[in-house]
Amino acid sequence: MKKAIVYYSYSGNTKSIVDMIKEKVNADVFEIKPKTPYYTNYDVVVDLGQDEVNSNTLREIEDININLDNYDTVVLATLSSG
Repeated sequence: MKKAIVYYSYSGNTKSIVDMIKEKVNADVFEIKPKTPYYTNYDVVVDLGQDEVNSNTLREIEDININLDNYDTVVLATLSSG
């Protein structure tokens, strides 16, 4: 069975966890990156994220070049502080 982990990590915490998991389950890893990076100030990012949710705005992401047909299992990983 071929596995993939697709993740987004604002602060690096999710990336650290994904790095540990990929070794245990032998998975290919793909990072979701916004075309326009978020600010480094956490409070500003939280406010901006809430505005995006409230206005139903989807932030564009870079192409991650994954063909899902090549995988039996795909895990989407992200963490939330709330």
